[in-house]
Amino acid sequence: ATLARAVLRPRPLASPRLEAPRAFSRAARNKKKKKSAPAAMVFDDATFDSVAKWTEKTQIKYVPHAKKGNTKSAERYEQYSQARTVGEALRLGSKAEDLLHDYQRKFIEVKRLKVEVFDSIEDQRQTHESFFSHFPPASAAALRARSDKTFKALTLAQALGVDLQDAQKLREGNETLEMTVGRLLADRTAQVVLEAVEKDGRRVTDCEVLSVLRLWMFKKNETRQNVLPEGQQWVHSDTFGLIRSRTGQYMVTNATREYPHVTQLLNTWLRDRRPPQLDEDFPCSSISLNSGYAAKRHRDGNNEGPSMIRGFGDYSGGQLAYWPDDDKSCPVENLVHEDRIPMDISKGLVLFDGNRGHEVDSFEGERFSVVWFSLGKFWKVQQEERDFLTHCGFTIPEGPDMGPISKLLPPPRGYTKCQSLGKMFGLKSADKAKVWQWPEEPNREEDKAAAKLLSAFNQQMETQVRGRRRGGVAAATAEPKGKPGPLAAAFGQASLGQTSADVGDEAEASPATPANMKDSTMADQAMSGEKRKRGRTQKRAVDAEEPEQKRVAHKALEPTSAEEATSSAEEPSCTAADAAAAEVASKLRATNGPEASNFSSLIFNPELAARTAAPVESFSLLAEALQAAANHPHPAVPLTNYFRFIAHHSASLETQLCDVLELLASATQVSSTMLRSAVKEAFGVTVPESDDVASAALRGCQQRTQAVSSQSPSVAAVVGMRASPSAKRIGDLLIALGSEGRSVVYLVLLLQGLTRVSRSTVLSALGHAFALIQPPCPQDGRVAQQRIYKSVEARHATMVAMERSITLAFGEVGGSSKQLVAALLRGCHASQLFAECSPRCGTPILPMNIQKSDDVELVLAKMASSAAVTMEPRHVGQVVQIHSKDNSLEIYGSDHRNLVGSLDKSQVKAVRSAVKTDCVIEAVLEENGNFVAVDCLVLNGEPLTRESLRNRKAAMNKAVVPNGCLGVVRSEDVSMSDMTPETVKELLKEADSQSWSGFVLKSLPSEYEAGTTSTACFSLMPSDAEA
Repeated sequence: ATLARAVLRPRPLASPRLEAPRAFSRAARNKKKKKSAPAAMVFDDATFDSVAKWTEKTQIKYVPHAKKGNTKSAERYEQYSQARTVGEALRLGSKAEDLLHDYQRKFIEVKRLKVEVFDSIEDQRQTHESFFSHFPPASAAALRARSDKTFKALTLAQALGVDLQDAQKLREGNETLEMTVGRLLADRTAQVVLEAVEKDGRRVTDCEVLSVLRLWMFKKNETRQNVLPEGQQWVHSDTFGLIRSRTGQYMVTNATREYPHVTQLLNTWLRDRRPPQLDEDFPCSSISLNSGYAAKRHRDGNNEGPSMIRGFGDYSGGQLAYWPDDDKSCPVENLVHEDRIPMDISKGLVLFDGNRGHEVDSFEGERFSVVWFSLGKFWKVQQEERDFLTHCGFTIPEGPDMGPISKLLPPPRGYTKCQSLGKMFGLKSADKAKVWQWPEEPNREEDKAAAKLLSAFNQQMETQVRGRRRGGVAAATAEPKGKPGPLAAAFGQASLGQTSADVGDEAEASPATPANMKDSTMADQAMSGEKRKRGRTQKRAVDAEEPEQKRVAHKALEPTSAEEATSSAEEPSCTAADAAAAEVASKLRATNGPEASNFSSLIFNPELAARTAAPVESFSLLAEALQAAANHPHPAVPLTNYFRFIAHHSASLETQLCDVLELLASATQVSSTMLRSAVKEAFGVTVPESDDVASAALRGCQQRTQAVSSQSPSVAAVVGMRASPSAKRIGDLLIALGSEGRSVVYLVLLLQGLTRVSRSTVLSALGHAFALIQPPCPQDGRVAQQRIYKSVEARHATMVAMERSITLAFGEVGGSSKQLVAALLRGCHASQLFAECSPRCGTPILPMNIQKSDDVELVLAKMASSAAVTMEPRHVGQVVQIHSKDNSLEIYGSDHRNLVGSLDKSQVKAVRSAVKTDCVIEAVLEENGNFVAVDCLVLNGEPLTRESLRNRKAAMNKAVVPNGCLGVVRSEDVSMSDMTPETVKELLKEADSQSWSGFVLKSLPSEYEAGTTSTACFSLMPSDAEA
């Protein structure tokens, strides 16, 4: 090779210096003296993006004396730099190109750029045209294209009720309002496409993918230094799926979490085009989305195995050049041009190894590329992230082995660095490595269906936007009439910062949840440095690589409940049966394919969803919402959308809401024996005791061939059956559900109490729904409408209050849905619910659960903020409620049954003699038959649940006169500053010596949190002290 290089690179021969004629030499010298004209300045895309938003009224400020020297340009600068607006600068002598030049050189500072939204694109163009007309044709065209794109995004934003100024204040990182709106529109379009292809049984087409890519707003990616073309500082590139942070943690990108339908669409497109050489879907963990740049020669340093690539758009050139035998034995820059294999990725899928050298040829036109690849050591990802990625359509192997696809790419053979040896010495050159490309022939029927779908959807959006723009002013002074149109709720920002002109026909916001809650989905590290946890039940890794985007439209991804960590009585425990339910749900997903439920969408639209949804009263619709909740990072989001949907479409909303709450929030369960008999009755399948009933029901449903009624059973029918269950009635329902595998599975799971949706989640979703809508009023002819707020803060505060009020009100009325639903449909606000659903004698109240722990340090840390605390002995027994009114005594157990008939008459008489007034006393019934009063919830008809514990204890001492059967719990007020871990451990040892089972710490200012787990009371047991 060294010899060849020497031969191929001979030194140039020295040429004799010829004397030119004198005249020629003088002319050459004169020409040399002339200065060449300076090259025209090339303006960045960022400069055009910014200047495209200007008008002649835009306020600016020039840097004084920025241009130096005795030039005409400097003289003109001194004159026009006195201007305070763009129009004034033009009048004082600035050229249009000067504006671009001076802004790019940072000579101009935009003092205040007010984003304007116009009534139509014609009005917008007329306003900007007078400004753009000053520019040369090429620059004017670039500015006009950017201005039109911004107009469309901002028009959609305002038409959907987004206050631009408030939204801009809430932006973090480098995501602009236009970018957010564009991405949401892309995600909504992807969702519509997914629903259509699933319904029609066809593939996702190239034009549908291209339409989504054109809507997607790319970020400026400055981190991909190895692909940056010469002279560029950033490229338009985004990553979906799995990434690895700088700390080495594997996590799902924000784009995947917040715009999941885009990811599902791309993976569905790839899965529909699986090459014939593969027996299973292409394994990958990530997608790289690129727009408008030709990557320079590089190697991907963090990929595992082969990648797939496809190009989209109307462009020429832009081929992928690939060195298949690159063994990394030399720098990538030294690879020989003749060794590369160019491939036209616009014609079909191409398989290549990104760790080998590759580059993109220059191109003209609009070019997108989508790369499916696997991140290095992807198999180390946590199971929670793996499940989410699988739901988004990725196929992630369990280990390093990627299957048959790896065999299609043979190991690289390396290059000799000199491809002329064969010509020099007559040697036979080696054949080039084989590359894989699968050209695709167009399918006219699919393309026709896709064009029809996209045309209808775009026309629907344009109609909605025009309608909102025309009706905005009129609606400001009138009540909104009729149901929201196709774009209502499309972006989940409708109630953000409304002005009086924006109050008409509002788009419904997607379920938003306040940002101060406990849980959240997978997030990156915030700009402020604050870290949040995201996920279903586990702590998630925090990405230090990307800034967290607190999107106005995606408050729905925030946590769903302040009391999400409820007790085992409220949240199903992780038992073997629960694991079996999760397995059944997984099998159901595998059977039905990727779930594209409307209820999962963050841009849920009740009107658009009605076109594809099951009948509003059917159990099938509820089963769809339950499956979406089971698969969603935050189950309250699909349930909130379900409640909003039935509020818009149910003819008997009050009855249906009561039935749904009865099903989802009740703890009533049916025995496994009865369910096994029902499955055998319906499908003729014998279910062994070791087998899971839901799995058996799903198998029986899939094997059933007999035709059944097309009418799905209603939610009311399921409620009626559960009130008096029998194997025959359950079997009849299973038969009626027929081949609806999802409905069959979730009916069984509901009857088993294994839906994995807690009562607190259901109530939180109900609170969110009624915070976002105004309930319908049939008497006045008013349908459900979007609730309007003047600020995003007001909306969030209302959602916090409604979530808490509904949860506590449900507990204080003993889980009675009728009273709560009736108050909600009357339009009661959070503060009114406490008065409408207050506790009273004769109605058992759902007890407040107290967290148990033997971890002293943990309890002290959680109680540290409590200034005043009381300590009580921990009594073991059944929690009961003593209701005394007008000399009538009722004692309710934990199951709400009256225990008076089962107690000894002397006990009942002693309790009646100890209670001296009308009240509700919470007590513990110990094994020896004695009662110990621990709290007072009602006194003389006045509810005390909203009072502090200090006041409730005082009321309890007034209501109860202790005797031998009913006593009052002993207590001692203590200061948390005196409660060190060592002190508490000594107290636990002493409690154990006194035959106590521990003691309880309660915050004295705390309220009674009916039906939830208290955040201000902890029960400590002595096992830690013994250890």
